[in-house]
Amino acid sequence: MKEGTAKRLLQAAALCLASLTLALAGAAIPIAGVLFGLLTPLPLILLSARHGRVIALLGVLAVGASLAPLLGLRYTWVFFLEFGVTAVVLAEAIRREWAPEPSVGAGVLAVLGGSVLGLFMVSRGAAGPMEYLQEHLDLALQEAMGFYNKLGLSPDEVGQLSTSAEQVRTFLLAASPGLFIAAALLTTSINYFLARGGLARASTSGGSDPGFAWNMPDWLVWVFIGAAALFLSGLPVVKGIGLNGLLVVMTLYLLQGLAIAAFWIRRLNLPPLVGILGLVLLLLQPLLLLLLTGVGLFDIWFVFRRPSLPGPPGA
Repeated sequence: MKEGTAKRLLQAAALCLASLTLALAGAAIPIAGVLFGLLTPLPLILLSARHGRVIALLGVLAVGASLAPLLGLRYTWVFFLEFGVTAVVLAEAIRREWAPEPSVGAGVLAVLGGSVLGLFMVSRGAAGPMEYLQEHLDLALQEAMGFYNKLGLSPDEVGQLSTSAEQVRTFLLAASPGLFIAAALLTTSINYFLARGGLARASTSGGSDPGFAWNMPDWLVWVFIGAAALFLSGLPVVKGIGLNGLLVVMTLYLLQGLAIAAFWIRRLNLPPLVGILGLVLLLLQPLLLLLLTGVGLFDIWFVFRRPSLPGPPGA
């Protein structure tokens, strides 16, 4: 009995340490650290699903308490609001065996709510959240221009880059709501499916990985058409609404395209290495993202995941 309790405590401590490490990597390592930071909720989801709600709550508090002296109280509150709440919500969805779509939807709402509260907290002292974002975006662009100057570029080249940077700034500010929701969708999906697959493979009943399943309702295509019409209208405010709507809907269809790709990898019994290489190609070649998004959109008419389609011999 004591040995089993000690083992459970060690597992819980290891998961808390993993979450803490990911959070620190996200805050300390430039660029690549962001990818690690996005997985901060994953160990906490596993902790809740394996050891219960009470242990998970204590684990979230322990990780937050450890972050406070290292990164400050503001970041600790951001961790609680964004990662801690998201982990609890996703773990509860997995425990209740909800379908992927409502599970991810609940997680996205938790991320958005926590992020908005966190933004208001970190922007205290500024004129407001939007001004805070603009200030930090301008600072990032200034640092980028300073970096290009150090590379020894000519004044003309720096001027062209500065003009491009201003265009990027304008786009990011206009598309910030859509980009924010799209990022929440992707990060929540990654944490949910990794946690669900890991729990299924580690279950004592010998359950198999449920895979990456995602199905959007047919009526969503009308939202896509409406957002595209608003974007093409040319009217400043209406165009911005359409742009943000397109970003969100296209992210949903990207997830559908990824689900179709995962279906065929399993259907054809391809090795896991193929999926890993495909993911690397997606990160290196953005055109593949557009291709998968198109596949997800046209799945309404072509039904790429029909069970009746022939599989490999012996499948």
